[in-house]
Amino acid sequence: MSRAEEFIASYHRIEDYLSREMGDGKHFSFSNMVNRLAKQNPIIERYKEDLHQMSQLRNAIVHERREPDFIIAEPHDSLVDLILEVERELLHPKLVIPLFQKQVTTFRADAPLQDVLRAIRNENYSQFPIYNVDGSWLGLLTKKGVTSWLAESAHDAHIALDGVLVSHVLHHDPHIHRYRFIAAATSVIEAHHHFVNMKEGARLDALLVTATGETDEPLLGIIRPQDILYVIG
Repeated sequence: MSRAEEFIASYHRIEDYLSREMGDGKHFSFSNMVNRLAKQNPIIERYKEDLHQMSQLRNAIVHERREPDFIIAEPHDSLVDLILEVERELLHPKLVIPLFQKQVTTFRADAPLQDVLRAIRNENYSQFPIYNVDGSWLGLLTKKGVTSWLAESAHDAHIALDGVLVSHVLHHDPHIHRYRFIAAATSVIEAHHHFVNMKEGARLDALLVTATGETDEPLLGIIRPQDILYVIG
């Protein structure tokens, strides 16, 4: 198979995928489907301009007036590699689990604050999921929140930690609600979308991953903005 044939084959697989995603049985042009689906699919949104360029290139290398898919030009290798990459991301996207699966350090609301401070010192963690005594979800405690509480609680350069519980500190944390639960089947690009498409003042500090994205399920992983950037670049 030539590189042009490889490009065309990948293009048709992407076109079939877009048609299935439209799901209403009507016929739309490739570019129209891209524009419509980009509004609801973060992967298509990420590659929107690339997909439009691929549509134009497909028309340029196929001489449809003579016979279907008659090749009149060979695309550059980089363009073939790009369309294959887009196809993989659309049809077989990288998912947050197992990529970000790990044991997550959590605390109960009645845990001593000193336990959190020990985790910050020994493990350099910066976000801590907090649960009520009955196991229900409570909120996200951050290193910044702990630091803020310590600064407010300092008297004459001394801070009394005896009897201080996580619950005493959590509600002083301005980042307590800067999180979102997502399902294990969420794509990495969709996870990235959550971080970069928040409104001003509503930035997320973490994505918390459970089987279906519900708060009452065991945590499978926690994702920070820098984790996503490391993977996507």
